[in-house]
Amino acid sequence: MRSIREELEFTEPERYELREGPFYRFQISRREFVATLGAGLMISVAVPTVLGQRAERGGRGEAPLAQRLHIGENGVVTLFTSKVEVGQGSRTQLTQAAAEELHLPLSSVRLVMGDTAGPDDGGTAGSRTTPASVPTIRRACAAARQLLIETAAKEFEVEPGTLSVAGGKVEGLPGAKAFGYAELASKNHEGALKGEAARGVKLAEVQEWRVLGTRVSDVRADDIVTGAHVYPSDIVRPGMLYGKVLRPPSYGAVLAELDLSPARAIVGTTAVHYGSFAGVAAANSFAAAEALEAMGKTAHWKTAEHPSSETLYAYLRSKANERSRPEKKGSPEEELKNGSKALRESYQVAYIQHAPMEPRAAVAEWNEGQLTVWTGSQQPARVRQDLAESLRVPVERKKKKSKKK
Repeated sequence: MRSIREELEFTEPERYELREGPFYRFQISRREFVATLGAGLMISVAVPTVLGQRAERGGRGEAPLAQRLHIGENGVVTLFTSKVEVGQGSRTQLTQAAAEELHLPLSSVRLVMGDTAGPDDGGTAGSRTTPASVPTIRRACAAARQLLIETAAKEFEVEPGTLSVAGGKVEGLPGAKAFGYAELASKNHEGALKGEAARGVKLAEVQEWRVLGTRVSDVRADDIVTGAHVYPSDIVRPGMLYGKVLRPPSYGAVLAELDLSPARAIVGTTAVHYGSFAGVAAANSFAAAEALEAMGKTAHWKTAEHPSSETLYAYLRSKANERSRPEKKGSPEEELKNGSKALRESYQVAYIQHAPMEPRAAVAEWNEGQLTVWTGSQQPARVRQDLAESLRVPVERKKKKSKKK
């Protein structure tokens, strides 16, 4: 039985969701490149992303039941998804979907979100959780319920069609015998969940719903209100250091010169400078802040020219075509020519940057060759991939954990 871990159908992001690359790129040098390859011949082939690769990046279809859910010996079922809760109620909705098909009360269903070790249902974007992830969760849980029935039927030598599930227990067994999810999780049936989710399982019809579509309290709302919910800034690991990054004074600024000695003079502090990246690590946040301030005083930046507030609208408008999508078709001007009457007016609104206002934090830990990262993200798999590329380690050695638990 696998241990319970902590807490992507592929869809294009909505227009307001920016797809910027990593701010810092730790490029391999020519010396490192040659040292890694050694003598020999390297053949490199670059091709555009093929459809199979694109599908692999997004929704991966039906995951094996053992990857999708865990059944505890106490009868509690834990579901895993890459989706995260960002205030839209997805945790409650997905928990309801699972409880509906498992025929369990909400209190017997636990949902682990944003963990890349689980199935990849895509990022939380484009309002896709309801149309994509709810059906996926329902099918998996319906398959688990059907597996429960089939296992009980075989155990007691009765026809599966005569059995049903209520409250997590199989009904219709001879002599009112007890058999539920807890028994399914026993050692005698430990291999039952290793196969693919059964195809064609029957989902509950809308008129049969007992949990879905009903008003329930938000799952784990009490933790949010009382402060019991754990965020990355709450996590403490053995021997943990606190890091701070030297940020540029303005967008596009390039670090030209930096002296690390003032920061390194502070006892217990490590300071690093690699290309445009500079940061410090210390035993506590106070020492890290002190070292960062000392280091920042020595920094010299090459700043880029920015448009003023008066010219910002015209600047953004002139740059808009550079980001036009290739599939964009038609011309508004041509369409206006075909109209019997054209009305024209221009409106300007204040510039709005789609960016989180919350303070961000992340905790990283190397343990037995694996890097585990706790952070907040709507795209756990994408962050995991970016980390693997930046640190030049296989993706399999990285496990991205979201704060939206």
